[in-house]
Amino acid sequence: MKRIKLTLSLSEIAAVTLVLTACSAESISERPTSAGTTTVAPSGRCEKAGTATCYCDDGLPRGTQQCSADGTLSDCSCPPLSPQSPQPGAPVGESPVVPVTPEEPADRPLCMQLQGNVSCAAKSYRSAELPASVLFVVDRSGSMACNPPPMQDSASCEASPAPVDGTQPSKWQITIAALKQVFGELAQNKSTASVGLTFFSNDNTCGVQSTPSVPVKPVTTAQVAALGSALDATTPNGGTPIVGATTLAYAYLHQEASQSSGCAEPCGAHGNRYVVLITDGADSCPMPSRAEDAAACAAAGSCPSYLVQKIAPAATAANIRTFVIGAPGSESARGYLSELAFVGGTARNGGNCVHDASGATGDCHFDMTATTDFAGALGSALGNISGAALGCEFAVPETVDAITPDKVNVQFAASGGMGSVCFANDERPCDGQANGWQFAKKPDGQKDLSRVVLCGAACDQVRADAAAQVDVVLGCDSIGPQ
Repeated sequence: MKRIKLTLSLSEIAAVTLVLTACSAESISERPTSAGTTTVAPSGRCEKAGTATCYCDDGLPRGTQQCSADGTLSDCSCPPLSPQSPQPGAPVGESPVVPVTPEEPADRPLCMQLQGNVSCAAKSYRSAELPASVLFVVDRSGSMACNPPPMQDSASCEASPAPVDGTQPSKWQITIAALKQVFGELAQNKSTASVGLTFFSNDNTCGVQSTPSVPVKPVTTAQVAALGSALDATTPNGGTPIVGATTLAYAYLHQEASQSSGCAEPCGAHGNRYVVLITDGADSCPMPSRAEDAAACAAAGSCPSYLVQKIAPAATAANIRTFVIGAPGSESARGYLSELAFVGGTARNGGNCVHDASGATGDCHFDMTATTDFAGALGSALGNISGAALGCEFAVPETVDAITPDKVNVQFAASGGMGSVCFANDERPCDGQANGWQFAKKPDGQKDLSRVVLCGAACDQVRADAAAQVDVVLGCDSIGPQ
């Protein structure tokens, strides 16, 4: 495993994470023909080779289309209309359902709220769940050996980084247990996510590594075992090189994304990629020795400032977002860690949070400096992160840019069911009271029309059904909360 100190070229790493072009998920737009059939022209690319169901102009998924190995999506071929099928011009969803055999999946019309709505021209698009790769970047500095508050306060821990009561769990032991639990749950739920793990420091001073201790791979039983073994083999010691560890995490994810298959063209932001930073302090490591790196840090005021001003925003633009967990002991870095989460594209409460890299307050990240139950707070935070990053984000057809965003709906069809249900467009904070869907947010808080996010019970419902289908419906006024 390659190991380096914080002498890496920060300017080179920042350049690596410039804005990239991502592959679109399956997206289509319809056009009728005079031959009695309908073809649907692809307006994007696809990710998984094989045959997929697609929608015809009667609003039913009767057609098929092919995704080739190079990511090319074929036209959707629909069979001629049968007597049982809806006739052209009939309100979508009002005709009888064509009988099917038990072994054959039933065609599903639009949800009841949109059926027969003659004031809109609904077009449904099969939406692909966006893949996710997550690299956990975990602080193993000496202070992680301390007991969490209220048993041991941060000042006494800094003065003597050792537990005051060896019979009680340390911050490190609590972190290991929480991570093992979330990894196990991902495997148990047959998550399609990929997960990896890296530590800082890795040399008991200020070392960081460009190759993770456990590379990012699908969450199989073997991967969970590898993650657990790496956690068990690691103990707290050394400093807190947040800048170096986070920068190399971005570079690693970018490099892995660039090598992803399924795209005909270079595709460095293939799917969604996340860094999950867990730390109990501020960066405690010196200025890099390379002159160009020192100059870049000096121009920003410091290396930590360079991270939040240049490197993290560039990573976010390349679809590598940053979740931040501030464990007890990170009180002095509260404002900074909040800023890192904000520019990293994962600000809590819909971005309505305090973030000031040089300030003493901030709540855009998961701040646990005031909790008296670190284990409970950490478990809850990892659960929220898992829900936000894994399995509740779906691609929107490229054609959404040509319509009004308030004419978008998202519908859900459970496996084995006959009908579809439309989720409400709920703009409340996704990590708060929201129950439905909303557009994902860009770092500046504006809507990202290329992705929809399911929140609350809507997310739970989809995640609990691995064979469920999620569709994006364009052309009708968005259904709001009832």
